Amino acid sequence: MTALPSFHGTFSLKHIWAATPQRIFSAWADPAFKAQWFRGPPELWTEVRRSMDFRVGGVEVAEGVFEENAMTTLFEARYHVIEPDRRLVFVYDLRLADELHSVTLSSLDLTPDGERTRVSYTEQIVFMDGRDGVEMRRGGTEWHFETIEKLLK
Repeated sequence: MTALPSFHGTFSLKHIWAATPQRIFSAWADPAFKAQWFRGPPELWTEVRRSMDFRVGGVEVAEGVFEENAMTTLFEARYHVIEPDRRLVFVYDLRLADELHSVTLSSLDLTPDGERTRVSYTEQIVFMDGRDGVEMRRGGTEWHFETIEKLLK
């Protein structure tokens, strides 16, 4: 079997949210809070399993299935840098239908700005199928961020 060429892509999102860095950081650090926003579309996707060991070297797993076509999704992350209320760096693999789809280095930076917080998030991705999936990933991440913002209110 010939290996497909990989495609490398990067995107960044910048937001200003009306919440403290502590509250925003908890969206990533608190398993119950994260389960509310880090999921597939509820009308299309069913969670199969979830676990989270939020510490440097800890692993997070979120697995689900799309009902329409029975395609499984598996997110497996390892945390590398955790600076509470300030910074988070992690790497995650995404598998679709048991095939490695992408490997991603992610970073979250939170900067207080009066009563609000500046949120900066970047992903550097290697897509294993040789195709550019950056815009789809950016769109999915924006959808997650919209959900976080609603939950913060």
